[in-house]
Amino acid sequence: MISNKKLQEFKKNGFIIIKNFISKRQIKSIQKQIDEILTLILKKNNIKFNKNDSIDQKYLVLTNKSPILKSHFYDTIKLMDSLGSIVFSKKITDIMKTIVHNKNIFVNGLRLRLDHKLDKHNLPLHQELNNISNDFALMWCPLVPVSEKTGSLCLIPSSHKYGHLKYLQSNIAAENHKVGIVEKILKGKEKIDYKNKIVKELFNKKNIYFPKLNSGDTVIFSTFMFHGSTPYIGKGIRWSLLSAFIPYDKVPYLIDKKLKKINISYGADYNKIGV
Repeated sequence: MISNKKLQEFKKNGFIIIKNFISKRQIKSIQKQIDEILTLILKKNNIKFNKNDSIDQKYLVLTNKSPILKSHFYDTIKLMDSLGSIVFSKKITDIMKTIVHNKNIFVNGLRLRLDHKLDKHNLPLHQELNNISNDFALMWCPLVPVSEKTGSLCLIPSSHKYGHLKYLQSNIAAENHKVGIVEKILKGKEKIDYKNKIVKELFNKKNIYFPKLNSGDTVIFSTFMFHGSTPYIGKGIRWSLLSAFIPYDKVPYLIDKKLKKINISYGADYNKIGV
């Protein structure tokens, strides 16, 4: 279970870190299934690889030889039963139910994210919008050691207390934002009018925190916590497991017959949404 101290920390800072949240055995199970899937794709398409290649090496071979099949791989690995058995385990669901103060939850957005030197996609600072609720908890668990030095997830502690903040480009998907770029902020090079005084104060190098995590350590954070990432420059690939845990009674679509879509739009005022 989770201690009262951790719950108070989550309430105060908007996030907590739980060490060894996922075991080495579970990580090996994920890696084994990834290896089996990559090997299948490569063999079926007569793509040459070395028998002793790691999953990182096999993935990069696939990326180089067939970007389309690489996309197919990425689209389907979120369905792996090795992920589901972890995220839906009693240990994790009990902890997440305690954090969101509800005995009943939905699990949404289960996926594996991959980051490496050849594909420097990273997310700017943003709040977690366009989900099915405005009040939930998310987990981010790297399967390799990460830190500010390697490139990693970063957060702005206690930023969740401001609730939903509208600012320049916040009404579109985070991956399309041209503001809140963590690398620029860290170097003092982002000179932008965010159209929001609070956001201007928050998006500052002094506020950005990079947790240092070993494989299996997990960051759990709240909906309105500003978070982002920097490109991974460590060895190999940064594999990370993500999922959202959402209380039933915080999903407007369940009870509002006027709603046509389950996901809340980016342009909505999340502070006015109540269930």
